[in-house]
Amino acid sequence: MADPLSILFGSQARVKLLRFFLFNPSKEFTFDDISKRARLVRRTARTEISALEKAGVIVRRTMYVPIDGKTKKMKVLGFALDKSFPELQALQTFLFETAPIDGKNLLAHLRKAGTIDFLVVAGVFVREFEQQLDVLIAMKKFSQAKVEKAIRALESEIGVEIRFAVMANEDLLYRVGMYDKLTRDLFDYKHQVLVDKIGVRDELHRGSFRG
Repeated sequence: MADPLSILFGSQARVKLLRFFLFNPSKEFTFDDISKRARLVRRTARTEISALEKAGVIVRRTMYVPIDGKTKKMKVLGFALDKSFPELQALQTFLFETAPIDGKNLLAHLRKAGTIDFLVVAGVFVREFEQQLDVLIAMKKFSQAKVEKAIRALESEIGVEIRFAVMANEDLLYRVGMYDKLTRDLFDYKHQVLVDKIGVRDELHRGSFRG
């Protein structure tokens, strides 16, 4: 039997897919989702998925996805990380350390979308892969399309899906003050504030957050 690690690092596409699954450990994805989010042509994605299956890193899953305009769901083949893979934690650490997942790189991309007034990272940026949000952005004026374009460009570099939210400064301050679910689920857990021009930290310390 071939050594699984000798199979893993065969191409950049394979590294992208490894990061994709390792940093989304509790999710299942269809083949179309995988090829689209990892920005791989279908033939390449199919080849690399087969290699990861052979190595024992991912497993097949039966999924049910909604059909457009219908209440019924369609049965499809999906893939997910095999959490019983023996070298899972070591592999996660190694791929995290070798990926350009850092605040400086994120800021460089986001500045193309406008002036950032508040930016906090969590989730994949702090090695908490089960969190629901990786990036929260606040801007005085923003274009959702421009922010999304910047985020997707970073995703294509590192091969990782980035879950983000962007909102107006006033909206964020209101949410923090109201202790709503989105901000509570972010600030009550491990996170790192990279930019704060609007006093979110002060509001957090006045409340009951750990931030």
